[in-house]
Amino acid sequence: MLDPTSAYRTAQVVSASRAGQIVLLYQGAIRFGTQHMAFLERHDIEQAHRASIRCQEVVTALRSSLDLSAGPIAVQLDQLYDFVLRRLVSGNMSKEPHPTEEALQVLRGLLEAWRELSARPASDLVDAPAAQSPGPTRVAAPVFVQTGVYAVGGARR
Repeated sequence: MLDPTSAYRTAQVVSASRAGQIVLLYQGAIRFGTQHMAFLERHDIEQAHRASIRCQEVVTALRSSLDLSAGPIAVQLDQLYDFVLRRLVSGNMSKEPHPTEEALQVLRGLLEAWRELSARPASDLVDAPAAQSPGPTRVAAPVFVQTGVYAVGGARR
């Protein structure tokens, strides 16, 4: 049977730009992290565990899509993802919400930066190598440097 929500999400992902797809991944990770904390509050340990694992999987996918040869911003993002993953694992193992909340704070900051980036016209990103390359989808860390939109730690104003 056709699941309309699933069909909508698939269409949303397929039609999104690269930056838009990254935004969707961050939104998903934040949603699962928030669910993890809600399930902990309700003492539903099994569902909390599942939500935490889903959140970890999304962050792992983001991390594995980084092109570490792209420069220092990509390396710093990798370090942030490592921190987020360690906090998510800690929150899942300890069944305490605080480590997950720390991870979510980082993810929310990154989401805001990616939202700003995805809102920019594609013509603003023409100089970015990742925006021009036809290969597999990779996180375009050089875009941050070349557009001046993002520096690790938050969006530039």
